[in-house]
Amino acid sequence: MFKAIPLAAFALIFGIGLANAATVTNKDSAAIMIVVTEGGQKTEVGIESGQSVNVCAGGCFVTMPNGDRETLSGGETVEITGGKASIK
Repeated sequence: MFKAIPLAAFALIFGIGLANAATVTNKDSAAIMIVVTEGGQKTEVGIESGQSVNVCAGGCFVTMPNGDRETLSGGETVEITGGKASIK
């Protein structure tokens, strides 16, 4: 499957404070890949089934498995089901 970037390394790379980061949860039965674009830099993030990751406290674009692109500012909760995102 996907080798997800360990959360601590991801946080260091992007300098995100986890308290204000958006949380993305994979509710699908299979692993998924999202693309996080922050500060013009794209990073692929693998998320196993049932796993949650924190991304982009300072604002970013996230490309979902179905190709939809969402703008996040940090603090959102995103659930992915059927490749589609539901932002809360």
